Amino acid sequence: MQLDNECRQCLYESQLKKVIKMHGENATTELFRRDVRALCDTAPESSCAPLLMRDIDGIYRSIFGKGIDYSDEKNLFNRALLNIEDKLLTQIIDSEEPLKEAVKYAMAANYIDFARLSDLNEDSVKEVISAAERTVVDEETYLKLKDKILNANTMCYLHDNCGEIVLDKIFIRTAQTLNPRLRCVSVVRGGEIINDATKMDADMVGLGKFSYVFENGAAIPGTYLKECNLLTSAFIRNSDVVISKGLGNLETLYGSGYGIFYMFMCKCSHIARRFSKNLWETALVTDETEGE
Repeated sequence: MQLDNECRQCLYESQLKKVIKMHGENATTELFRRDVRALCDTAPESSCAPLLMRDIDGIYRSIFGKGIDYSDEKNLFNRALLNIEDKLLTQIIDSEEPLKEAVKYAMAANYIDFARLSDLNEDSVKEVISAAERTVVDEETYLKLKDKILNANTMCYLHDNCGEIVLDKIFIRTAQTLNPRLRCVSVVRGGEIINDATKMDADMVGLGKFSYVFENGAAIPGTYLKECNLLTSAFIRNSDVVISKGLGNLETLYGSGYGIFYMFMCKCSHIARRFSKNLWETALVTDETEGE
């Protein structure tokens, strides 16, 4: 998805707020402000938000010597969701339509995003649960997804943020309960970027017990196939069903023509408008055009 002025301004403001909160107002943060402002103003329209976020992270590293440390936030949300995993899984499996319930929670968990929301805390888990409870899943798209999963041998799951990855794990476990032959590949980021899930985070939450965890080879908050390793493209191309979580994956993959199912929360008004949703509403959509 092409970059627009709303994306530029949102990323500029959210990252500046985070850096000032960490370092205060001084000459160094002013340098960061200036360089990020220039980047956001000159980034080509052919770019997209995840690539711009990658470049903002690069500016931060060049000025401060290392990336922003999100380890506390990542560990907080991973632990918070792990604490309720068993209870939620039982609740979902015992529901009238388990896969649909798992979809609701997986979509709602996309709320956990430090790139756009800099003031998240453990109470935000309550927002995830509340969002899941009020979510209405598009029935036509859900039935297509359900049919794919029930008849699939392989599933590729493109993960997004930490904490959220626990709800992804519940979705995978639910799908495998309904289809015991389903084998899953979980694709995570190839390096630290914001609070996105890495191999270390996947190991922390025990994702590997249910899915083969694979790094995509790129430290970008999305799945930008031009910079990901070849196996990532192969998994997407050859799996019977592909799930994409979050806005970063949506913005780098939507329209690529692989019949991917996208689960996300509309945290940006331009995304909400694109899919005829309200701001902060969850969405399940698919693009079933033929691959290029």
